[in-house]
Amino acid sequence: MARPRAGSRLRAAAGLAAAAALGLAGCGGDGSGAASASGSPSAAKAAPATPTASPTPPPADGTNLRACKDGACEVKVTRRVTIPMDEEKLEVSTIKVTSLKGDAISFEVGLPSSGAFDFNCEGDPRCQTMVVGPAYGSSGNAKITAHPGARVKANGVVIAVVSASEGTAVLRMKPR
Repeated sequence: MARPRAGSRLRAAAGLAAAAALGLAGCGGDGSGAASASGSPSAAKAAPATPTASPTPPPADGTNLRACKDGACEVKVTRRVTIPMDEEKLEVSTIKVTSLKGDAISFEVGLPSSGAFDFNCEGDPRCQTMVVGPAYGSSGNAKITAHPGARVKANGVVIAVVSASEGTAVLRMKPR
């Protein structure tokens, strides 16, 4: 029987060593083809943790709707409610939340009986608005369906939809 030559044995040994090194690279290496000194993954090379959403801080005025009378408040609503406003100061009598569905909040802004109004919605391409009345001597209302990020300007008040989800919305109001 013929003996293998010395060069063949060296090539075979080198091939086995290369295969072993490749096998180690898949078992705890740093992805560069070399295993770490301890044989375990480096802490610096560990995959970053998935960030978690930080909880939204509670609204400044909680559910106290009377805090909005002067047009400056931040409140949480979870159902149909009427928020009274100072009509003389803000030229808005009430804000009536009529629906909370998904990320949408629908509300009506009571306009004054003077017949004047200045009204628009910004920051929400899905915002829907409609004005009914007012006619001189009778009040009207503006109907809005808005989503988070919307800023509704109605006469003397700005109503920002801070958040809306799962039947709860946070509204921030400030005088114009």
